[in-house]
Amino acid sequence: MTPYIDGHCHLNSPELRGELDRHIDEARSAGVQRMLVVGTDLRTSEEAISISKGYFDSGIRASVGIHPHDASSVSSSLPEELTDLAKDPVVVAIGEIGLDYHYDYSPCKVQRDVMISQILWAEEADLPIVFHVREAFDDFFSILRDYPVDPERAVVHCFSGSLEEAKSCLDLGFYLGFGGMITFKKADGIRECLASCPIDRVILETDSPWLAPVPFRGKINSPLNMPLIYKAAAEVLKVRDSVMADAVWTNGVNFYRWENE
Repeated sequence: MTPYIDGHCHLNSPELRGELDRHIDEARSAGVQRMLVVGTDLRTSEEAISISKGYFDSGIRASVGIHPHDASSVSSSLPEELTDLAKDPVVVAIGEIGLDYHYDYSPCKVQRDVMISQILWAEEADLPIVFHVREAFDDFFSILRDYPVDPERAVVHCFSGSLEEAKSCLDLGFYLGFGGMITFKKADGIRECLASCPIDRVILETDSPWLAPVPFRGKINSPLNMPLIYKAAAEVLKVRDSVMADAVWTNGVNFYRWENE
C-alpha cells in the first residue's frame, strides 16, 4: 500500500517533543512515511530543522515561518536569522504564515504586513507556502491580488472557510489541507469543502498535537492518527482508501518536492 504523509504537524510542540522517538516510531509503524514539522516563529522553526536533521531518514522534513499569532514578534522586515533558515536543505516550505482574525494576538495590520514580507521571502527562496487563514479570507485574497503566488505553490492548511472560499482558493491553483476536523460530527461545512476539492488538490494532515480525529477528539493528537484521517477523507470523496493514499502521496511529492521513495 502507498504510504501516508502527514502534511502538517508540530512535533516541535511541548506536548510531543518530549517523546519524539515514540511518536515517530508509532507513526511509521502505521504507514506514515513523510511528516512535515512546521515552524510558527524563529524558535520553533529552528526546532523543526533540528528535528528534521535528527530524523531525516524517518521522513521528517521542515517548514519555517512566522504564524499570524506571532507576527508581532518580528517587523515587516524579517530578521536575517529567520530568512537564512530557508537555505537549509531539510526545509521544504515557508510556513505557517497568513492571517488569523479569530484572536487578536497580533494586530491585523501587522499580520498583513508580515504575511506580505513572507510571501516575498518564499518567492526569493523558491519554496512553496503553507498558509494559515482563519476568519480573514477577504483580506487574504486582497493581499494575493497584489502579491500573487504561483499556482500549485501554496496550501491553505486546516481549511475552515466556506465553500465559496474553498473554490476561490482552488481557482488560484492552491491545495487545501484537511485534518481531524473532517471527522467531527458538526463539521458538515468542512466536509462539503473537501467533497468539492479535486483529489489532486488535497493535502491531509494532523496539525498535531491539536484537532485529534474522532474517536480521540479532545486528546493529544499525533501523526499516528493519520490513517483515521485518510479513511474519513476517502469516505467523503467516495474513493477507495488506496486511491486516497496514492493521490495524497503524489500531491505531497509534487508540492513539497520531497523525494518519492
